[in-house]
Amino acid sequence: MIEPSPLPDAHPVTAVAEVAGALAPRRAEVSASITDVLATRIDELRGDPALRDLLAASVEGNVETILHVLRHDLAPRRVEPPPAAMEYARRLAQREVPVNALVRAYRVGQSHLMEWAFAEATRRPGHDAAAASQKIVLVVMDYVDHVTQQVVAEYEAERERWRRGRHALRLARVRDVLAGRTPGDADERLAVESTLSYRFAPVHLGLVVWTDDPPGDPAVDPGLAALERVALDLAAALDAVGRPLVVPWDAGSVWVWLPRRDDAVPPRDVLERAVARHGPAVHVATGAPLSGLDGFRTTHDQARRARDLALAAGTGAPAVTLFDEVGAVALLCADREGARAWVRRVLGPLADDDPGVARLRETLRVFLATGGSLATTARRLQVHRNTVKYRVGRAEEVRGRPVTTAEGDRLDVELALLAAAWLGSG
Repeated sequence: MIEPSPLPDAHPVTAVAEVAGALAPRRAEVSASITDVLATRIDELRGDPALRDLLAASVEGNVETILHVLRHDLAPRRVEPPPAAMEYARRLAQREVPVNALVRAYRVGQSHLMEWAFAEATRRPGHDAAAASQKIVLVVMDYVDHVTQQVVAEYEAERERWRRGRHALRLARVRDVLAGRTPGDADERLAVESTLSYRFAPVHLGLVVWTDDPPGDPAVDPGLAALERVALDLAAALDAVGRPLVVPWDAGSVWVWLPRRDDAVPPRDVLERAVARHGPAVHVATGAPLSGLDGFRTTHDQARRARDLALAAGTGAPAVTLFDEVGAVALLCADREGARAWVRRVLGPLADDDPGVARLRETLRVFLATGGSLATTARRLQVHRNTVKYRVGRAEEVRGRPVTTAEGDRLDVELALLAAAWLGSG
Protein backbone atom coordinates (compact mmCIF):
# COMPACT_ATOMS: atom_id res chain seq x y z
CA MET A 1 0.00 0.00 0.00
CA ILE A 2 1.38 3.38 -0.99
CA GLU A 3 1.49 5.82 1.91
CA PRO A 4 0.23 9.36 1.20
CA SER A 5 2.80 12.13 1.01
CA PRO A 6 3.00 14.24 4.16
CA LEU A 7 1.01 17.43 4.06
CA PRO A 8 2.94 20.66 3.83
CA ASP A 9 3.50 22.40 7.16
CA ALA A 10 0.89 25.09 7.59
CA HIS A 11 3.37 27.13 9.60
CA PRO A 12 6.55 27.84 7.60
CA VAL A 13 8.31 29.12 10.74
CA THR A 14 9.22 25.53 11.61
CA ALA A 15 10.70 24.91 8.18
CA VAL A 16 12.61 28.20 8.31
CA ALA A 17 14.09 27.24 11.70
CA GLU A 18 15.17 23.88 10.28
CA VAL A 19 16.81 25.57 7.27
CA ALA A 20 18.72 27.95 9.55
CA GLY A 21 19.68 25.08 11.84
CA ALA A 22 21.03 23.10 8.89
CA LEU A 23 23.07 26.07 7.62
CA ALA A 24 24.47 27.07 11.02
CA PRO A 25 27.24 24.40 11.09
CA ARG A 26 28.23 25.51 7.56
CA ARG A 27 28.42 29.18 8.52
CA ALA A 28 32.12 29.47 7.65
CA GLU A 29 31.59 27.87 4.23
CA VAL A 30 28.61 30.10 3.43
CA SER A 31 30.48 33.21 4.61
CA ALA A 32 33.58 32.39 2.56
CA SER A 33 31.43 31.89 -0.52
CA ILE A 34 29.72 35.27 -0.05
CA THR A 35 33.06 37.01 0.61
CA ASP A 36 34.48 35.62 -2.63
CA VAL A 37 31.44 36.82 -4.57
CA LEU A 38 31.71 40.34 -3.10
CA ALA A 39 35.44 40.62 -3.76
CA THR A 40 34.92 39.42 -7.32
CA ARG A 41 31.89 41.50 -8.28
CA ILE A 42 32.59 44.78 -6.44
CA ASP A 43 35.91 46.27 -7.51
CA GLU A 44 36.11 48.79 -4.66
CA LEU A 45 36.07 46.00 -2.05
CA ARG A 46 39.08 44.08 -3.30
CA GLY A 47 41.56 46.24 -1.40
CA ASP A 48 44.57 44.84 0.39
CA PRO A 49 44.65 41.58 2.39
CA ALA A 50 43.87 43.34 5.69
CA LEU A 51 40.71 44.88 4.22
CA ARG A 52 39.74 41.51 2.74
CA ASP A 53 40.08 39.89 6.18
CA LEU A 54 37.83 42.53 7.73
CA LEU A 55 35.29 42.00 4.93
CA ALA A 56 35.29 38.27 5.71
CA ALA A 57 34.73 38.98 9.42
CA SER A 58 31.86 41.35 8.59
CA VAL A 59 30.21 38.80 6.30
CA GLU A 60 30.52 36.00 8.85
CA GLY A 61 29.09 38.21 11.60
CA ASN A 62 26.08 39.08 9.47
CA VAL A 63 25.51 35.49 8.37
CA GLU A 64 25.65 34.28 11.97
CA THR A 65 23.17 36.96 13.09
CA ILE A 66 20.73 36.27 10.23
CA LEU A 67 20.75 32.52 10.89
CA HIS A 68 20.11 33.21 14.58
CA VAL A 69 17.15 35.46 13.69
CA LEU A 70 15.71 32.83 11.35
CA ARG A 71 16.25 29.96 13.74
CA HIS A 72 14.54 31.64 16.70
CA ASP A 73 11.92 33.68 14.79
CA LEU A 74 13.26 37.01 16.09
CA ALA A 75 12.30 40.48 14.89
CA PRO A 76 15.12 41.55 12.53
CA ARG A 77 14.90 45.20 13.54
CA ARG A 78 15.51 44.40 17.20
CA VAL A 79 19.00 42.97 16.70
CA GLU A 80 22.24 44.97 16.68
CA PRO A 81 24.61 44.86 13.69
CA PRO A 82 27.71 42.71 14.32
CA PRO A 83 30.73 44.68 15.62
CA ALA A 84 32.83 43.53 12.66
CA ALA A 85 30.25 44.98 10.25
CA MET A 86 30.42 48.37 11.97
CA GLU A 87 34.22 48.32 11.99
CA TYR A 88 34.29 47.42 8.29
CA ALA A 89 32.04 50.40 7.52
CA ARG A 90 34.41 52.66 9.47
CA ARG A 91 37.44 51.28 7.65
CA LEU A 92 35.84 51.85 4.24
CA ALA A 93 35.13 55.44 5.26
CA GLN A 94 38.77 55.88 6.26
CA ARG A 95 39.86 54.55 2.88
CA GLU A 96 37.31 56.79 1.11
CA VAL A 97 35.68 53.82 -0.59
CA PRO A 98 32.33 55.08 -1.99
CA VAL A 99 29.39 54.33 0.30
CA ASN A 100 27.42 52.85 -2.61
CA ALA A 101 29.96 50.00 -2.70
CA LEU A 102 29.05 49.20 0.91
CA VAL A 103 25.31 49.30 0.16
CA ARG A 104 25.75 47.14 -2.92
CA ALA A 105 27.74 44.61 -0.88
CA TYR A 106 24.72 44.06 1.37
CA ARG A 107 22.40 43.63 -1.61
CA VAL A 108 24.71 41.16 -3.34
CA GLY A 109 25.38 39.32 -0.09
CA GLN A 110 21.65 39.11 0.62
CA SER A 111 21.00 37.54 -2.78
CA HIS A 112 23.77 34.98 -2.40
CA LEU A 113 22.73 34.00 1.12
CA MET A 114 19.15 33.43 -0.01
CA GLU A 115 20.40 31.08 -2.74
CA TRP A 116 21.94 28.92 -0.02
CA ALA A 117 18.74 29.09 2.01
CA PHE A 118 16.48 28.24 -0.95
CA ALA A 119 18.61 25.22 -1.83
CA GLU A 120 18.36 23.98 1.74
CA ALA A 121 14.60 24.65 1.91
CA THR A 122 13.93 22.43 -1.10
CA ARG A 123 15.64 19.54 0.71
CA ARG A 124 13.39 19.70 3.78
CA PRO A 125 10.78 16.90 3.60
CA GLY A 126 7.27 17.49 4.88
CA HIS A 127 7.31 21.28 4.48
CA ASP A 128 6.11 23.79 1.95
CA ALA A 129 9.38 24.97 0.42
CA ALA A 130 7.72 27.91 -1.29
CA ALA A 131 6.17 29.21 1.93
CA ALA A 132 9.45 28.75 3.81
CA SER A 133 11.39 30.53 1.07
CA GLN A 134 8.94 33.43 1.11
CA LYS A 135 9.35 33.77 4.87
CA ILE A 136 13.15 33.72 4.51
CA VAL A 137 13.03 36.44 1.83
CA LEU A 138 10.93 38.73 4.02
CA VAL A 139 13.11 38.26 7.10
CA VAL A 140 16.45 38.62 5.30
CA MET A 141 15.31 41.70 3.38
CA ASP A 142 14.07 43.30 6.60
CA TYR A 143 17.36 42.51 8.35
CA VAL A 144 19.49 43.84 5.49
CA ASP A 145 17.44 47.02 5.27
CA HIS A 146 17.81 47.57 9.03
CA VAL A 147 21.55 46.83 9.16
CA THR A 148 22.32 48.82 6.02
CA GLN A 149 20.85 51.91 7.65
CA GLN A 150 23.06 51.34 10.69
CA VAL A 151 26.33 50.74 8.84
CA VAL A 152 25.77 53.62 6.42
CA ALA A 153 25.16 55.95 9.36
CA GLU A 154 28.38 54.71 10.97
CA TYR A 155 30.22 55.13 7.67
CA GLU A 156 29.07 58.75 7.37
CA ALA A 157 29.95 59.55 10.98
CA GLU A 158 33.41 58.01 10.62
CA ARG A 159 34.04 59.82 7.37
CA GLU A 160 33.20 63.10 9.06
CA ARG A 161 35.44 62.31 12.04
CA TRP A 162 38.26 61.30 9.73
CA ARG A 163 37.96 64.42 7.63
CA ARG A 164 37.99 66.62 10.70
CA GLY A 165 41.12 64.94 11.99
CA ARG A 166 44.37 66.81 12.22
CA HIS A 167 45.85 64.80 9.36
CA ALA A 168 43.00 65.29 6.91
CA LEU A 169 44.51 68.20 5.00
CA ARG A 170 47.89 66.52 4.81
CA LEU A 171 46.36 63.33 3.53
CA ALA A 172 44.40 65.22 0.88
CA ARG A 173 47.57 66.96 -0.31
CA VAL A 174 49.52 63.72 -0.36
CA ARG A 175 46.77 62.03 -2.38
CA ASP A 176 46.94 64.88 -4.90
CA VAL A 177 50.71 64.51 -5.21
CA LEU A 178 50.50 60.72 -5.59
CA ALA A 179 47.80 61.12 -8.25
CA GLY A 180 49.93 63.65 -10.16
CA ARG A 181 47.42 66.46 -9.67
CA THR A 182 49.91 68.75 -7.92
CA PRO A 183 52.23 70.57 -7.65
CA GLY A 184 52.04 72.14 -11.10
CA ASP A 185 54.53 75.01 -10.73
CA ALA A 186 57.11 76.35 -8.29
CA ASP A 187 54.64 78.43 -6.28
CA GLU A 188 52.20 75.55 -5.91
CA ARG A 189 55.05 73.27 -4.97
CA LEU A 190 56.11 75.60 -2.17
CA ALA A 191 52.51 75.80 -0.94
CA VAL A 192 52.19 72.01 -0.83
CA GLU A 193 55.56 71.65 0.91
CA SER A 194 54.43 74.21 3.48
CA THR A 195 51.22 72.31 4.16
CA LEU A 196 53.07 69.03 4.50
CA SER A 197 56.12 70.48 6.32
CA TYR A 198 58.16 68.33 3.97
CA ARG A 199 60.38 69.13 0.98
CA PHE A 200 60.36 67.19 -2.28
CA ALA A 201 64.01 67.99 -3.06
CA PRO A 202 65.84 65.28 -1.10
CA VAL A 203 65.94 61.56 -1.69
CA HIS A 204 62.80 59.91 -0.29
CA LEU A 205 62.43 56.56 1.41
CA GLY A 206 58.80 55.46 1.42
CA LEU A 207 57.52 53.23 4.20
CA VAL A 208 54.26 51.78 5.43
CA VAL A 209 54.11 51.24 9.20
CA TRP A 210 51.26 49.19 10.61
CA THR A 211 50.22 47.21 13.63
CA ASP A 212 48.46 43.89 14.06
CA ASP A 213 46.37 45.46 16.82
CA PRO A 214 44.77 48.54 15.20
CA PRO A 215 43.17 51.09 17.53
CA GLY A 216 39.63 52.39 17.31
CA ASP A 217 38.92 56.06 16.68
CA PRO A 218 42.17 57.69 15.48
CA ALA A 219 41.01 61.07 16.77
CA VAL A 220 41.09 59.93 20.40
CA ASP A 221 43.05 56.69 20.52
CA PRO A 222 46.80 56.86 21.23
CA GLY A 223 47.50 54.16 18.61
CA LEU A 224 48.12 56.63 15.81
CA ALA A 225 50.52 58.57 18.01
CA ALA A 226 52.35 55.29 18.69
CA LEU A 227 52.80 54.69 14.95
CA GLU A 228 54.12 58.21 14.56
CA ARG A 229 56.68 57.45 17.27
CA VAL A 230 57.77 54.41 15.28
CA ALA A 231 58.28 56.65 12.24
CA LEU A 232 60.34 59.12 14.27
CA ASP A 233 62.44 56.29 15.68
CA LEU A 234 63.08 54.95 12.16
CA ALA A 235 64.06 58.42 10.99
CA ALA A 236 66.60 58.70 13.80
CA ALA A 237 67.97 55.20 13.22
CA LEU A 238 68.48 55.88 9.49
CA ASP A 239 69.94 59.39 9.97
CA ALA A 240 67.17 61.15 8.08
CA VAL A 241 68.03 64.73 7.09
CA GLY A 242 64.73 66.12 8.35
CA ARG A 243 61.48 65.28 10.07
CA PRO A 244 59.56 62.45 8.39
CA LEU A 245 56.23 63.02 6.67
CA VAL A 246 53.63 60.84 8.38
CA VAL A 247 50.02 60.57 7.22
CA PRO A 248 47.37 58.06 8.37
CA TRP A 249 46.07 55.52 5.90
CA ASP A 250 43.58 54.02 8.29
CA ALA A 251 43.31 53.45 12.02
CA GLY A 252 45.96 50.73 11.96
CA SER A 253 48.60 52.02 9.52
CA VAL A 254 50.44 55.13 8.38
CA TRP A 255 52.29 56.18 5.25
CA VAL A 256 55.77 57.56 5.88
CA TRP A 257 58.41 59.34 3.82
CA LEU A 258 61.92 59.82 5.21
CA PRO A 259 64.19 62.50 3.66
CA ARG A 260 67.66 61.00 3.07
CA ARG A 261 71.08 62.14 1.91
CA ASP A 262 71.63 59.38 -0.64
CA ASP A 263 69.93 56.42 -2.31
CA ALA A 264 71.71 53.73 -0.31
CA VAL A 265 69.45 50.81 0.61
CA PRO A 266 68.63 51.00 4.35
CA PRO A 267 70.34 48.24 6.36
CA ARG A 268 67.90 45.54 7.38
CA ASP A 269 69.47 45.06 10.81
CA VAL A 270 69.11 48.77 11.65
CA LEU A 271 65.43 48.70 10.69
CA GLU A 272 64.81 45.50 12.62
CA ARG A 273 66.35 46.88 15.81
CA ALA A 274 64.31 50.08 15.56
CA VAL A 275 61.05 48.19 14.96
CA ALA A 276 61.72 45.63 17.69
CA ARG A 277 61.74 48.40 20.31
CA HIS A 278 58.02 48.92 19.66
CA GLY A 279 56.86 45.35 20.19
CA PRO A 280 56.05 42.33 18.01
CA ALA A 281 52.77 43.76 16.67
CA VAL A 282 54.52 46.53 14.69
CA HIS A 283 55.62 45.95 11.07
CA VAL A 284 57.36 48.06 8.44
CA ALA A 285 57.57 47.75 4.66
CA THR A 286 59.92 49.97 2.67
CA GLY A 287 60.38 51.03 -0.92
CA ALA A 288 63.69 51.92 -2.53
CA PRO A 289 65.27 55.36 -1.85
CA LEU A 290 64.46 57.59 -4.84
CA SER A 291 64.66 61.31 -5.59
CA GLY A 292 62.26 64.02 -6.77
CA LEU A 293 58.52 63.99 -7.16
CA ASP A 294 58.56 60.82 -9.23
CA GLY A 295 60.71 59.19 -6.58
CA PHE A 296 58.24 60.32 -3.91
CA ARG A 297 55.45 58.48 -5.74
CA THR A 298 57.44 55.40 -6.78
CA THR A 299 59.01 54.62 -3.41
CA HIS A 300 55.57 54.84 -1.82
CA ASP A 301 54.07 52.48 -4.39
CA GLN A 302 56.89 50.02 -3.74
CA ALA A 303 56.37 50.20 0.02
CA ARG A 304 52.66 49.46 -0.38
CA ARG A 305 53.40 46.47 -2.63
CA ALA A 306 55.90 45.16 -0.09
CA ARG A 307 53.29 45.57 2.65
CA ASP A 308 50.69 43.67 0.61
CA LEU A 309 53.18 40.82 0.22
CA ALA A 310 53.89 40.79 3.96
CA LEU A 311 50.16 40.62 4.71
CA ALA A 312 49.71 37.83 2.17
CA ALA A 313 52.47 35.85 3.89
CA GLY A 314 50.49 35.97 7.14
CA THR A 315 52.15 35.07 10.44
CA GLY A 316 55.32 33.93 8.69
CA ALA A 317 56.18 37.44 7.48
CA PRO A 318 59.13 39.23 9.10
CA ALA A 319 58.76 42.49 10.99
CA VAL A 320 60.59 44.30 8.18
CA THR A 321 59.95 43.79 4.47
CA LEU A 322 62.22 45.55 1.95
CA PHE A 323 60.98 45.99 -1.60
CA ASP A 324 64.57 45.67 -2.87
CA GLU A 325 64.61 42.12 -1.48
CA VAL A 326 61.14 41.00 -2.60
CA GLY A 327 60.28 43.33 -5.48
CA ALA A 328 59.93 40.61 -8.09
CA VAL A 329 57.59 38.54 -5.89
CA ALA A 330 55.62 41.64 -4.86
CA LEU A 331 55.01 42.53 -8.50
CA LEU A 332 54.21 38.92 -9.31
CA CYS A 333 51.58 38.94 -6.57
CA ALA A 334 49.52 41.59 -8.33
CA ASP A 335 47.86 38.47 -9.75
CA ARG A 336 47.93 36.07 -6.82
CA GLU A 337 46.20 33.13 -8.47
CA GLY A 338 48.26 33.55 -11.63
CA ALA A 339 51.41 33.62 -9.50
CA ARG A 340 50.51 30.38 -7.75
CA ALA A 341 49.76 28.67 -11.07
CA TRP A 342 53.12 29.84 -12.44
CA VAL A 343 54.96 28.59 -9.33
CA ARG A 344 53.31 25.20 -9.74
CA ARG A 345 54.31 25.10 -13.42
CA VAL A 346 57.95 25.96 -12.66
CA LEU A 347 58.45 23.79 -9.57
CA GLY A 348 56.16 20.88 -10.44
CA PRO A 349 55.91 18.38 -7.54
CA LEU A 350 58.46 20.50 -5.64
CA ALA A 351 55.55 22.90 -4.95
CA ASP A 352 53.58 20.23 -3.06
CA ASP A 353 52.14 21.19 0.32
CA ASP A 354 54.22 18.77 2.38
CA PRO A 355 56.63 19.56 5.26
CA GLY A 356 59.38 17.39 3.77
CA VAL A 357 59.06 19.02 0.36
CA ALA A 358 59.00 22.44 2.03
CA ARG A 359 62.40 21.68 3.60
CA LEU A 360 63.76 20.74 0.20
CA ARG A 361 62.42 24.00 -1.28
CA GLU A 362 63.96 26.13 1.44
CA THR A 363 67.33 24.39 1.19
CA LEU A 364 67.38 24.79 -2.58
CA ARG A 365 66.33 28.47 -2.29
CA VAL A 366 69.18 29.30 0.11
CA PHE A 367 71.63 27.22 -1.94
CA LEU A 368 70.84 29.15 -5.12
CA ALA A 369 70.81 32.49 -3.28
CA THR A 370 74.34 31.84 -1.97
CA GLY A 371 75.68 31.11 -5.43
CA GLY A 372 75.65 27.36 -4.96
CA SER A 373 77.84 27.29 -1.82
CA LEU A 374 77.32 24.16 0.25
CA ALA A 375 79.27 25.61 3.18
CA THR A 376 77.38 28.91 3.31
CA THR A 377 74.02 27.19 2.92
CA ALA A 378 74.87 24.73 5.68
CA ARG A 379 75.90 27.57 7.97
CA ARG A 380 72.69 29.55 7.33
CA LEU A 381 70.43 26.55 7.79
CA GLN A 382 72.54 25.17 10.66
CA VAL A 383 72.86 21.71 9.13
CA HIS A 384 75.77 19.63 7.83
CA ARG A 385 76.99 20.35 4.31
CA ASN A 386 76.29 16.73 3.34
CA THR A 387 72.67 17.33 4.36
CA VAL A 388 72.57 20.33 2.04
CA LYS A 389 74.08 18.28 -0.79
CA TYR A 390 71.52 15.52 -0.28
CA ARG A 391 68.56 17.90 -0.12
CA VAL A 392 69.60 19.80 -3.26
CA GLY A 393 69.92 16.56 -5.19
CA ARG A 394 66.64 15.30 -3.81
CA ALA A 395 64.92 18.59 -4.74
CA GLU A 396 66.02 18.16 -8.34
CA GLU A 397 64.72 14.58 -8.32
CA VAL A 398 61.33 15.66 -6.97
CA ARG A 399 61.06 18.45 -9.51
CA GLY A 400 62.15 16.14 -12.31
CA ARG A 401 64.42 18.72 -13.97
CA PRO A 402 67.87 20.13 -13.13
CA VAL A 403 68.20 23.61 -11.69
CA THR A 404 71.87 23.92 -10.74
CA THR A 405 73.31 23.84 -14.25
CA ALA A 406 73.48 26.44 -16.97
CA GLU A 407 71.01 24.40 -18.99
CA GLY A 408 68.36 24.63 -16.25
CA ASP A 409 65.82 27.42 -15.88
CA ARG A 410 67.61 28.66 -12.78
CA LEU A 411 66.28 32.23 -12.68
CA ASP A 412 62.67 31.08 -12.93
CA VAL A 413 63.28 28.49 -10.21
CA GLU A 414 64.85 31.06 -7.87
CA LEU A 415 61.89 33.40 -8.28
CA ALA A 416 59.36 30.57 -7.89
CA LEU A 417 61.09 29.36 -4.72
CA LEU A 418 61.07 32.88 -3.30
CA ALA A 419 57.37 33.24 -4.14
CA ALA A 420 56.57 29.91 -2.49
CA ALA A 421 58.52 30.97 0.61
CA TRP A 422 56.33 34.07 0.93
CA LEU A 423 52.96 32.81 -0.26
CA GLY A 424 53.09 29.13 0.66
CA SER A 425 53.17 26.26 -1.79
CA GLY A 426 49.45 26.28 -2.66
